[in-house]
Amino acid sequence: MRLKVLTLDDDNADRMRLIRICEKSGMNFEYYEADSVDALRSLLNCETFDIVFLDHNLGGDSGLEALRLVISHEDQTGAIPIMVTGSDDLKIAMNAMRSGCADYLVKEELTVASLTKSVATAVERRMLYAEISASKVVNREINDVVERFMLTCGPDIRDILKNAIKKVRGMKALMQSDDTLDPLILSDLTLLERGCLDVTTFVDDLDSVLHRLRC
Repeated sequence: MRLKVLTLDDDNADRMRLIRICEKSGMNFEYYEADSVDALRSLLNCETFDIVFLDHNLGGDSGLEALRLVISHEDQTGAIPIMVTGSDDLKIAMNAMRSGCADYLVKEELTVASLTKSVATAVERRMLYAEISASKVVNREINDVVERFMLTCGPDIRDILKNAIKKVRGMKALMQSDDTLDPLILSDLTLLERGCLDVTTFVDDLDSVLHRLRC
């Protein structure tokens, strides 16, 4: 798979260094460069990127401003932003991660190994978040279905089951006084009664789960 990679840095030497390290990593990259937030914005409007390296110190611009631009761009929802900082900017890097950055790299420690590890970690983290988000969506959909079922059908089902159990028990009481009754019929009625009780318990369990979710 060929990854589209964009690096934002106002220092040409730093951009070239990052490109060389990406090439040495052996990963399949298609590389784009930007030296300002305005140039970044233009590229984001033209291409869809897989990874975006963002230098924190951009002179007049801010790496955090660039991060917000990437995260909020409607065409870059799949882009993985990685902040590139100086060794004295670790607090800023952590703040960037809290703001949505997938990972960060320290310029003074930039090597093939550190870049490869950062990209792999960022991709794995993004995949994990995607799985968690997907599971939350599924859970919400299941909760909505269960809630609609309980609101529309729950009360009626309880009444139907309650009446069915009452009638079955009445029939069993009458039949048990008849010595000529086929035992299999009595057994079938008992199974029917137990089935009604099981469904009642299931409906009660659904109601309890919904109550816990609302709390």
